Amino acid sequence: MSVGFGRLVLRCSLVGIFLTLLNACGFQLRSYSFSGELTSFAIVGRERIEVATALRAQLTQAGLIEMEPSQAALVLDLMDQRRDRRSASTSGGGRATEYETSLAVRYRILDTAGTELSAPTWIERQRVYRIDQSNIVGSSEERLLLDRELVNDIAGQMLRAMEAVSRRLQDTSPSPDAG
Repeated sequence: MSVGFGRLVLRCSLVGIFLTLLNACGFQLRSYSFSGELTSFAIVGRERIEVATALRAQLTQAGLIEMEPSQAALVLDLMDQRRDRRSASTSGGGRATEYETSLAVRYRILDTAGTELSAPTWIERQRVYRIDQSNIVGSSEERLLLDRELVNDIAGQMLRAMEAVSRRLQDTSPSPDAG
């Protein structure tokens, strides 16, 4: 048996042990578990809202199917969006050294008939990032990364709201055993 083969076996064993320990501690990727009755969704409202694409991807990843609003179990109505960027701090020379970027989205959740299941709600997230005057490209890439994080955070918050609504609907619907 060669030394290279022995190292390969050792590395594979260590990776296996690491993955076993990671699984044993309860680690899992973020996922959403909607009730069994919720199998479809629709997104309506302002199509240009940045969160729409992230929502579609995350809902599809959770196993839901996008349908027309008249056929979907839950309808997410994206009503409005606000994006803002302002200087958070300045240098002695009056130049901005940190910026705060924020994103806010107003939405509501409806059923197939258009009945409001969740009142219109604003979700807002902010992030502060530094401007490195000697590395403007890096600073702008950091800003783009933070913008994506804001969108994903808001999409995740909306998904949790949809989960809560679907659980509430399941709890209030009569069970087949009742009667």
